[in-house]
Amino acid sequence: MVVSNYDLKRARSYFALDNGVTYLNHASHSPLALPVREAFERFFDSWQKTAHRHDPESFRIFEDVRARLAGMIGAWPERVGLSPHTTYGMNILSSGLTWKAGDNVVISEKEFPASVYPWLRLKDKGVEIKWTKTRNGFIDEDALIANVDSGTRLIHTSWVQFNNGNRVDLRTLGEFCGNGDVLLSVDGIQGMGVMPIDTPSLGIDLFTSGCQKWMLGPCGTGFYYLSERAESRIEPPLMGWLSVDWGAEFSDLMRYDLSPRVGPSRYEIGTYAFQDWRGLNAAIEILLSFDPEERWNQVKSLTQRVIDFVESNDRLQLISPTDPARRSGIVTFESNDSKRLFDKLSALGFVVSYREGAVRISPHFYNSLEEIERLIAAAGEYSS
Repeated sequence: MVVSNYDLKRARSYFALDNGVTYLNHASHSPLALPVREAFERFFDSWQKTAHRHDPESFRIFEDVRARLAGMIGAWPERVGLSPHTTYGMNILSSGLTWKAGDNVVISEKEFPASVYPWLRLKDKGVEIKWTKTRNGFIDEDALIANVDSGTRLIHTSWVQFNNGNRVDLRTLGEFCGNGDVLLSVDGIQGMGVMPIDTPSLGIDLFTSGCQKWMLGPCGTGFYYLSERAESRIEPPLMGWLSVDWGAEFSDLMRYDLSPRVGPSRYEIGTYAFQDWRGLNAAIEILLSFDPEERWNQVKSLTQRVIDFVESNDRLQLISPTDPARRSGIVTFESNDSKRLFDKLSALGFVVSYREGAVRISPHFYNSLEEIERLIAAAGEYSS
């Protein structure tokens, strides 16, 4: 059920908020939501009592999760695969495409390591990594496009930069790539679960995300979307017993003539961590019980208050963008001693991050303006 009026009290009821901390660090990892913990406990109780008899229900939940994730990005479930983390999706492309010497990948000079190492390994094949300059630290779509040449096979970018919260214009990149032969690969983890997105309409070929941050899920859960044109170019880099189509029939296992599963699910190669996906299913149910625009509006209102505070304080410098089209759930700022400011906030019970020499704040839909005001009061005192 989606509520028509945003219910902050209900949003907060899903979390243990009386533990002496103020959690504003979803760009790093989400706290454990109460329904997620309850899903774990129900599964472990069932496992202990009934052993393997949880299997049919677990496999059904995988398909429920797949369908819900697909709906959250505007895609068909048949175009979504389940994975353990963001990097898995990138490795499907880096390992599955047929590369040759002289090919290149265009990427920003300011990326999270997970968005870099899958492509760096291609140097051994003679593939060039074309690093692209940022503009004031922000990924520049025009610069990425200008860096493309006849050897470019792929542009890779983060949807949202982890360090400063800059949101990349994926439509511009998607339209460019769609008009040619270049694939568009996107690391979506810093936007997935906080901002709405429609991947097919944006011309994205790979959208890959872990679910342990804004999605409120456990570590070890993630997914990837693959366009048909991207999949048509891939030779499966890995195969396992779940890469083929069993039709949910596991009574005759010594069969070695089964065809690969259709679509991106063929890259799901082995037994899943059943408990983690139960937890993610519960997390998704929380998110989907709120209108996605209302969740995003709540985050925008909180981050706007932080931006207003930083811009009014001459001892602080805002690192994040202020353009509404560029904003995300992340606000980053510096002081003359950012590490000291971070340490002071941490000592006062504020869970935030220290990244690339700056303090990073990342509230979610259940955080309150009161929590932000307390953070601002503390930051104002220690930056004075």
